[in-house]
Amino acid sequence: MSEPRPAAKNPDVRAHFLGRVPFGKAWEIQQKIWKGRAGGETREDVFLFLEHEPVFTLGQGGSESNVISRLSPNGTGEVPLVRVNRGGEVTWHGPGQLMLYALCDLRRRDRDVHEHCRRLEEVFIRYLAGVDIAADRRSDMPGLWVEGRKILSLGVGARRWVTMHGVAFNVSPDLRYFEMIHPCGEVGADVTSLERLLDETPDLRGMAEALVPICSDVFESEVCMIPDGEGLPSSAAPAAGGGA
Repeated sequence: MSEPRPAAKNPDVRAHFLGRVPFGKAWEIQQKIWKGRAGGETREDVFLFLEHEPVFTLGQGGSESNVISRLSPNGTGEVPLVRVNRGGEVTWHGPGQLMLYALCDLRRRDRDVHEHCRRLEEVFIRYLAGVDIAADRRSDMPGLWVEGRKILSLGVGARRWVTMHGVAFNVSPDLRYFEMIHPCGEVGADVTSLERLLDETPDLRGMAEALVPICSDVFESEVCMIPDGEGLPSSAAPAAGGGA
């Protein structure tokens, strides 16, 4: 009798902290990584940790009626509105909000986008538990809440079983931007941040590094933080000095 075959190993993950990157540039980076991963040229999954300049994004089926105003509360003009190929309604991204874009080949995992989303939530549930904050899920909506206030938004897109987009975690953003929209389509939604809960301003790079071992456990993969921009597709790396 032949010996049983060993279980397939989950793919390794390359993680990058990119600092502050305009949304359009980050979208270009994601598309190039997705192409390499879907086509087999890129052997590892890729996690991108970054923050954006202020921007509203809207899922494929989202309604612009959930945008109340686009005039910046800081008097800097209109906030751009971009429709992207993810699920969900409108949300805001900007300084002080940590993005985790997870480009994962689910053909090498469980071919389950729902479980991929739950894994992303679980990473931040465990991080928050480590700073004595209990976060809750909802059965009717993706994301995380602390005492009824949303702290993490989630929107994922997938083609050919390779994912794009991910989560937006409110670390220390200007929460006035969320008053300009119905966050994720929820009228009257309350939003909070880690800064408000801890009464201190966490460092985004330090937080990304602290999330890496949690990602390793949750995704059951070897996750390695790579020096800024190293190993990204040609011409996709952010400009030098772009980190926050």
